[in-house]
Amino acid sequence: MVWGIVLYHNERRALIGFLLIYISSSLLMLGFVGFFYYKEKLATIDRLCGVTMENMAMQVKVKLIKKSNIDIFFDTTASIKVGLFDKHKHAIRSNLTTEQVDFNQINYINHTSAFFVMELVAPIQKIEYIIIEDSELVENMKNLKSLIWLFLLVASIFIALIGYLLSRLLLKPAKENFETLSRFMKDSAHELNTPVTALMMSANYLKKNYDPEMVEHMLLSSKMISQTYNSIAYLAFNDIDIKIKEEFDLAQEVQASVKYFKEIASSKNINIHTKLDTLIINMDKNSIQKLINNLISNAIKYSYNNKEITISIQNNILKIKDEGIGIEQENQKKIFKRYKRIADKGSGGFGIGLDIVMEICRTNHIEISLESEIKKGSTFTLIFPLI
Repeated sequence: MVWGIVLYHNERRALIGFLLIYISSSLLMLGFVGFFYYKEKLATIDRLCGVTMENMAMQVKVKLIKKSNIDIFFDTTASIKVGLFDKHKHAIRSNLTTEQVDFNQINYINHTSAFFVMELVAPIQKIEYIIIEDSELVENMKNLKSLIWLFLLVASIFIALIGYLLSRLLLKPAKENFETLSRFMKDSAHELNTPVTALMMSANYLKKNYDPEMVEHMLLSSKMISQTYNSIAYLAFNDIDIKIKEEFDLAQEVQASVKYFKEIASSKNINIHTKLDTLIINMDKNSIQKLINNLISNAIKYSYNNKEITISIQNNILKIKDEGIGIEQENQKKIFKRYKRIADKGSGGFGIGLDIVMEICRTNHIEISLESEIKKGSTFTLIFPLI
């Protein structure tokens, strides 16, 4: 939910994707700016520190040459500390925080301090090395890092808030349009339900008393309307329908669907052959019925007249094969999207059947694949998870 706007799965995924791209790209840009600012600031601090330490070393050297009192340089409370070493690199006098000094470098930094090493050309009072240590440099670096990280944290919160507000602003009109369409679908489903039920009841009654051929036409029409209603109702109410899992034989449900579509297949002189082994699954029966009905309905709809449809269950695999128009290779993934039809408008349909199939497969962890060849037909293969 985004500030009162209820989001479905795909919409939440799109929103999260948008926010991730927006926030990550913004933080990446800020990170680059912070990195270069840190490097530039660090170089400035390092230069100033280097000049300060070199100047301090020169003062110590002058004091040594003049044999003046140098106690002032050994104040333990001062941030800059001094070490005097002989030619063997042994400390003559030192208040450095460490005895591990790298005499091979002029300027360097360790984990706690920065160091400046001055090697005297001529020893002064047996002193050949003057070492200056500045502990403030590392502390300044740590403070600078903390400041940058704090800035990035505050900036990320601000960016996330702006992204959230922008998302809400962009989603609101689209969501309102979607809600309008959803209400239309629900109202249409309710309007279809009553006449469809009445038509089927009347047709079944008339079948016993009047012209069988006329009744067959009525049954055919009513079943076509019923199938359309079931598809629309699934899209309209799937988010609120209660799913009840139960164990049942998939073969029996397939056989029931074949019987249901018998009149529709006969209208195109299509024979449906079945070879169904028992397969017990634990799923919501209503959803699986809709899945099978949509696949068989599509097979009939897109088959040529006077052809055959073969349905088989072996092990945990359901296959539905038709001898129809087929599907082009580049469209075989697209047809599972909502409102995408297998063929042109002349073949009828709303383009929602295979979208429903894919949604049911995804929900129930059923693997679905398609093999198709133009003008030769298509085979849908479904692999059901074993109990």
